[in-house]
Amino acid sequence: MIRVAIIGSGAISSSHIEAYQSFGERCEIVALCDLRRDIAERKRQRHRLDCAVSDDYRELLARGGIDLVSVCTPPYTHAQIAIDALNAGVHVIVEKPMASSLAECDRMNAAADAAGRILSVISQNRFGNEITKLKHVLDSGLAGRIVHAQVDSFWWRGYVYYDLWWRGTWDKEGGGCTLNHAVHHIDMLQWLMGMPDKVTAAMSNTAHDNAEVEDLSIAILSYPRALAQITSSVVHHGQEQQLIFKVRRPGSPCRGRLRLPRRRRTASRKRTENWSNSCSVRPMRCSPCLMWVTKGRSTTY
Repeated sequence: MIRVAIIGSGAISSSHIEAYQSFGERCEIVALCDLRRDIAERKRQRHRLDCAVSDDYRELLARGGIDLVSVCTPPYTHAQIAIDALNAGVHVIVEKPMASSLAECDRMNAAADAAGRILSVISQNRFGNEITKLKHVLDSGLAGRIVHAQVDSFWWRGYVYYDLWWRGTWDKEGGGCTLNHAVHHIDMLQWLMGMPDKVTAAMSNTAHDNAEVEDLSIAILSYPRALAQITSSVVHHGQEQQLIFKVRRPGSPCRGRLRLPRRRRTASRKRTENWSNSCSVRPMRCSPCLMWVTKGRSTTY
C-alpha cells in the first residue's frame, strides 16, 4: 500500500485526492497539509478522509510513514518542497509548472537522482487517447515527415482570475499563460517532435492591468526542415485549442494534415460564480479522431 501525503489543499488537490481514491486498493491518503490548517481540514471532511491534518510539511516528513507526496502548492514553492521530500526518501508528484525557473528544475532533478527516488511532473495529456494515437501515427512514419506544426493554446481568464494572491506575479507564479496554461500543449509538442534547434518568441500583457505576467505569447520553433508555431493566450474567448501537423510523405508530392480535434472550453458554473477559488473547465463534445487530408480525400485513423 502506497502511503500518500498531499501538500497544498487548494482547488487542484481535489483532483489528486479523487485519483488516489480511485486506486484505493493500492493507495492510502495518510495526511493533508496546508499553511491554513482549516482549509486542509475542510478538504479532509469534504472527501471523507481518515487522515492526519497538518500546517507544516516538514513536520509531516520528519514523522515518517509517507511513501509519496503530491505537491499542490503555488509554483514558487514547488522546488523546495519537492527537494525536502526527496531528501527524506519520499517519491514526489508535483503539479505543473514544475518550478519557477530552470535552475530550480535542475536542483529538483539532482535531488531525485541523489535520493534514488521518482520525481514526476503532472503532464497528463500525454496519456489521453487522442494524443497517444497521434504519437503512434507520427512515429510509425505512416503520415510522413512533419514540415509544420501549429499549436493554439487559447484560453480566457478575466480580471478576477488574478485576485488569488499568488497569481499574476513573477516571483510567485513564475510566469503567465505560457508557463501555466500552454505548458500542456508545449509538453505534447515536445513529446511528438522533440526539442527544437532554436526558439524565437515574443510576449506581452495585453489585457490584464492587475497582473505582471504575460497574457499572450507567440513562439516560432525551428527544427531541421520543419517549423512550429505556438500561441499561448488567456485573452481568447471561446478557448479553442488544437494541434495541427502538416506532413509530407516520402517520395510523394502529396501533402497532408494531421489534426487533433479543436476543443472549445467553457467556464463551468462553479467558476462563473467564484472565479478566485476555482479554475475548473469542462470540454464540449468533439470527435476524438485524427484526420489525414490530401487532394480532397480524408481518412480517419
